[in-house]
Amino acid sequence: LTDEGKDILVSSLPKSLGFSVGLDFRDGNLLLNSKSTVPFKAGMVFNLAVSFSGLTLSGSARASANDESAVKNLSQYGLVIADMIAVTDKNADIMTKFGRDRGDISYSMLDESGDDDEESDEDDADRKLAKKIAKQEADEPSGGRKSSRLAANAASGAVDVEGVAERERKQIELMARKNEERLRELARSSRKKGGDEKSKKGEEIEAYKSTKTLPDNVLPNQVKVDMANQCVILPICGNPVPFHISTIKNVVLPDPDNAAYLRINFYTGGMAVGKDCPENTAKLVQKYAPYATFIREMTFRSLDSHSLTTAFRQISELRKRARMKEIEEKEEANLVKQDKLVRTKNERVPRLSDLTMRPVFAGRKTQGNLESHTNGLRFISTRGEIVDIMYANVKHAIFQPCENEIMVLIHFHLKNPIMVGKKKQQDIQFFTEVIDASQAVDAGKRSMYDPDEMDDEQRERQLKKRLNEAFKDFARKVEGVARKNGYSLEFDIPYRDLSFIGNPHKEMVSIQPTLNCLCNLTETPFFVVDLSDIDHVHFERVTFMSKAFDMVLVNKDFTKQPYRIDMIANEEKDSIQEWLTDMEISYTEGPMNLNWKQIMSHVLGDDRFYMDTEEDEVTAKEAGWEFLRMFGRDEADDEEGSEEESGYSEVGEEESEEDADSADEDFDTDEDDESEFDGDEDLEEQGMDWEDMEREAAADDRRKKRDGEEDVRPAKRKRRR
Repeated sequence: LTDEGKDILVSSLPKSLGFSVGLDFRDGNLLLNSKSTVPFKAGMVFNLAVSFSGLTLSGSARASANDESAVKNLSQYGLVIADMIAVTDKNADIMTKFGRDRGDISYSMLDESGDDDEESDEDDADRKLAKKIAKQEADEPSGGRKSSRLAANAASGAVDVEGVAERERKQIELMARKNEERLRELARSSRKKGGDEKSKKGEEIEAYKSTKTLPDNVLPNQVKVDMANQCVILPICGNPVPFHISTIKNVVLPDPDNAAYLRINFYTGGMAVGKDCPENTAKLVQKYAPYATFIREMTFRSLDSHSLTTAFRQISELRKRARMKEIEEKEEANLVKQDKLVRTKNERVPRLSDLTMRPVFAGRKTQGNLESHTNGLRFISTRGEIVDIMYANVKHAIFQPCENEIMVLIHFHLKNPIMVGKKKQQDIQFFTEVIDASQAVDAGKRSMYDPDEMDDEQRERQLKKRLNEAFKDFARKVEGVARKNGYSLEFDIPYRDLSFIGNPHKEMVSIQPTLNCLCNLTETPFFVVDLSDIDHVHFERVTFMSKAFDMVLVNKDFTKQPYRIDMIANEEKDSIQEWLTDMEISYTEGPMNLNWKQIMSHVLGDDRFYMDTEEDEVTAKEAGWEFLRMFGRDEADDEEGSEEESGYSEVGEEESEEDADSADEDFDTDEDDESEFDGDEDLEEQGMDWEDMEREAAADDRRKKRDGEEDVRPAKRKRRR
């Protein structure tokens, strides 16, 4: 301003030219003023607001205004221009996408010396001035825009159609690019594996190394259970034969009659082994099934029911122990050893008190405190139970404030699962309930102006605000501690504007997207889907007749079954597809539900799934997930081609007329051979009301009865006007 000779405007500038936008809309620690020393970095977002206040309105400007306008009484005015600016590596990006025409600018004029009547007169004058300006803009030859809202409403239908077409075009390009990226990813992963993907062979079961290690107190005709060696010794022809507990499928003890019976079933080849079969036993059965002979079942009878009842109870207990041990081994098989927590000693530790953790320990409500230390967080319950979460193991951290929910929470989605109690968990959550989930209702009637109820609502709003601030402050401090110690940890906040209602498990919940996830954190079991793991999204049951559709999220790991979100309202489809396009995730849609288990098994075995040719590299095929597209690429190309060729052509016009004439001739010749049909008559019948239709139906019934031709379809009669 000084260089341009506008020194008089320097005194009208504000103390601050804007502020930074982060977790809060206005970050008070980072203002654009002379005291700030923070350098600009890529990724920062600012609200740049340049304003002038106390400017003097010249007499010529007041004279040129309308006589009835409030501008006549103004002596000073102010001006504010604000934009949202994002700092990038190259330059600044203006994020404000609103109109900048004169009709889009809002202004207000106040006369402090006038009374209510004068203010109403001024409002009328302002309205007249606004109408005059709008009329002038409408009369301009350049066709200036009258109002952004009116223009949007007038062209809403055209914009929707253009938006869908543009989205489809982007999706076709996106799917082609994704296919190439997935081909490169699979090539890199195959080189890393080096072809060492052979399945492990089953280990031979060995209960006893020799006969000397058999128990000494085994009788010739006794069913003996060796709990230490996990073995059942069964008498066969008077000889004790050991069977490992993993080979026993189940054991049955029928109701005793004159004698007691015990039936033992074994895993055998040629039939399904079931889900409860140990993994090693299933491999051995598959290995020996082609040539070995299996024992399917053995039944023992005894006059002494006590011995067989004891054996039944011991075998059932041993099977239960073996099953639990196998489950624990599977749970701990892919666990990654975590680093030990380094506690902060000489500094004040960020802490949140009176929190509830989910999942819980041993089926009990787990409450305690959460602390942030040097390399991780530690939760200590009131019963002394400890859960450590390392910063390096946190894949996504989410902070969800309380708005329409009953809780404010912090959620951690981990890279590698950890053990909580006796179960492996990948999602850990800490929350505080703002209001009770259930509330007792008094028998008496309460007025809506009850002061006690109003005080309760006020206290509830204050509690929500206080807890949201406490959790937000804790999240900011945790980010600072992690950054200070060389870890990258940032908390995401769900986008409530993009939320929708769906059924990911067994109940309808609110699904909210974040920067990196699609999640529902308020209800259990948690639903957290990492968008980086999603290869494709398919919409099922997309028809004009249904009111809801289903969404299937296909994982990049084809060995895992896709995620499902059912019963999503049709009104949400466009916004979800727009969001997926912005996130560069390809999607398709179809009218029916698909068998995804069969599809994934087929895709897993297809090495050329993302290629557009068969194994001969000549025969063309649909690459990737294009086979799920309702309207393929060829149809889209044909539509574009038809649009390009839709111009006026005299030659084409003559050819089309000749074709039409020949078609009319063919139609005339075929008309005599076919049954009588009149198109005008059909159109007339479509326009009949209920009374005319009932009269015609009654006449047809009388004629059928008179002629006695019930099986002959009556010919249509022309309706007389």
